Amino acid sequence: MMEKGNPRIDKIIEILAAYSQKDFSHSFPVSNNDDQLDKLSMGLNVMASELQAYIKEKSIQDEQILKLNQELRLLRENEEKFQKAFQASGAGISITRLADSKYIEVNDTFVSLTGYSREELINHSSVELGIIVNMEKREEVLKQVRETGVAKNFEITIRHKNGTIFEILSSVETILLNGEKFALNIIYDITDRKRSEQQLEAANKELESFSYTVSHDLRAPLRSINGYASMLFEDYGHILDDDGKVMINSLRLNANKMGVLIDDLLAFSRLGRKELQKKELNMNELIQNVLKEINTLYKHKAKIQVEQLHSIQADYSLLYQAVFNLISNAVKYSAKKEIPVIEISSEVKNNEVIFSIKDNGAGFDMKYLNKLFGVFQRLHTVEEFEGTGVGLAIVQKIIIRHEGKVWAEGKVDEGAVFRFSLPLGKS
Repeated sequence: MMEKGNPRIDKIIEILAAYSQKDFSHSFPVSNNDDQLDKLSMGLNVMASELQAYIKEKSIQDEQILKLNQELRLLRENEEKFQKAFQASGAGISITRLADSKYIEVNDTFVSLTGYSREELINHSSVELGIIVNMEKREEVLKQVRETGVAKNFEITIRHKNGTIFEILSSVETILLNGEKFALNIIYDITDRKRSEQQLEAANKELESFSYTVSHDLRAPLRSINGYASMLFEDYGHILDDDGKVMINSLRLNANKMGVLIDDLLAFSRLGRKELQKKELNMNELIQNVLKEINTLYKHKAKIQVEQLHSIQADYSLLYQAVFNLISNAVKYSAKKEIPVIEISSEVKNNEVIFSIKDNGAGFDMKYLNKLFGVFQRLHTVEEFEGTGVGLAIVQKIIIRHEGKVWAEGKVDEGAVFRFSLPLGKS
């Protein structure tokens, strides 16, 4: 049975039912039968059209209701998935109303990190509960969120309910719920990481101070050794036999090597104290300047090929030193090849610029890779290749100070490639 509710359709059904009971042969005069039947036919056609339109409209409405029910079911399923992910997350997550900064929802991890129960947090703000320690940072972040809608990876200090202070890494993004703006805040406890970083920084400063002091203290006796050896050779060289002269020369040679080593140590220790002066660097110009100096200092036959390089934000003097060390190493370790070839290139990958310096020289065994960037670590003897074992350690320290990475690949007698990466466009 068709449902009622549309007065016009109900009337059509009533008329049709009445006509189905009627005997038309006696209802009208014979002469008017044809005219009356035509009118009746027209009326029925109109009513039939209206009935069809109603059925079509009803069918569309039923489809819309079905579709709406499907969307509601999917919405409920998605809401259930969100709730499970929200509560199971290892990060602390909270949702606060931007208008008054009060919590409207928190997950279990957030409860654990702050020490407050869910009931204590809901409808209260971090200010009311005294959770945030550095309020100036909070206001700065809140202003940024309200202006841009997002604040990524900022560090802030918070206070646990029991009074414990710890550091968190937080990201905030605005979301719309029923037309009102809210802040979705995700936090991670980084207290242990920060403590380790501080301990490492203190240890590095202590090591730098020790290296600097030792290097300075060694200079005076070293100068004396070199000076007396020179005077001994000048004053008594004519009465020394060949073995004596060899020993004097060896003494002076090793004193000079020790002086170079001290210079490298001082350079290494100063890296931690030098403030970075970053600017946009044209790396092709920097490389050309490095090559001019290398060609002045060393006699070599290396064929050096330089591709068009990407520009980068970096400290010129420090990056110059790192590149100089890498290219001079490539020249040195490929010198024994009949045709030494060095290739310098760059590429952009994962929001970083990666520079490569490749040679076809002596190479190295990859099992000793962990020693490559250590201070005083050498993979070749001094007789094979000169050096102090500090150059690559300096390179690594410079690149790390620029928030980059340095690594290498090599194969014995087949060459090596040294790569370092720097953040793209980071000042």
